[in-house]
Amino acid sequence: MEYHVFKQNKQAVSLTERSLPAGLAKVFKIIILLFIVVSAVAWSVTKINDPRTLPITKVRALGDFSFVTEEMLHKALSQGIVNNKNVVKTDMDILENKGFFTIDVDAIKKRVETMPWIKQASVQRVWPDTLIIEVVEHKAVAYWGDNGLVSESGIVFFPDKKSYPQNLPKFIATQGLVENCLRYFTDATEMFTAINLKVAEVRFSPRQALTLTLSNGVELNLGRQNKLYRLQRFTRVYSALNKKMNLIERIDMRYTNGFSVKWKQLQASGFPDKKIKSGTAHV
Repeated sequence: MEYHVFKQNKQAVSLTERSLPAGLAKVFKIIILLFIVVSAVAWSVTKINDPRTLPITKVRALGDFSFVTEEMLHKALSQGIVNNKNVVKTDMDILENKGFFTIDVDAIKKRVETMPWIKQASVQRVWPDTLIIEVVEHKAVAYWGDNGLVSESGIVFFPDKKSYPQNLPKFIATQGLVENCLRYFTDATEMFTAINLKVAEVRFSPRQALTLTLSNGVELNLGRQNKLYRLQRFTRVYSALNKKMNLIERIDMRYTNGFSVKWKQLQASGFPDKKIKSGTAHV
């Protein structure tokens, strides 16, 4: 190998590798090797960051879809998410100018999970040009007032009202009592299976007094204390009221040793509007 060095008079002198000290020749080799490696790395980085290098051309969706479509996912990635008030949260095409190596899968995951019906999403790249998005939808168990839905996990979400399932029970309470609503709805549903009743509405007052509206329209007042015990007590006395449930407007279970009944029509009921085996009422 030859190296060219320049003296002060600008005349080039050709030196062979043998004429250089062994250490200096080794240094020259290392410098040249490093230059080649750095150049190769710089070129690779440039090519990887170029969206024309292995661009994403396919986006596929996986999951059990009831309310989300693949078209909705594509729209969310290209046009952003629209919430229930029709406010666009972002309008950036998250796939624009992105290649296989530069696509941000975490950003895509967050964007997809912003969609109202999406509970969870996972995103992965598949060589050489495919993006796979797997989603899990929320399962709605109740209406949240008139403007939202409650999932089986106790999450309130706000999809387009046109997508609301039909014939769900309604929860009415402040935001912090969502889990309480879900808990007592679940407990009551399990207890009522044996007596063939369903819960149509769960309502918590500002003081957290619980009232259930049954599928037959009867209101069941459980108050603020011992709610589960009072619920169990109602299931035990239900057989005594079963044949007259269509005449009952409200049942109050807040009494220590009994309950009170408010009849729709006192004359038709055959009973006065008063407590049955009751003591002092408690909240």
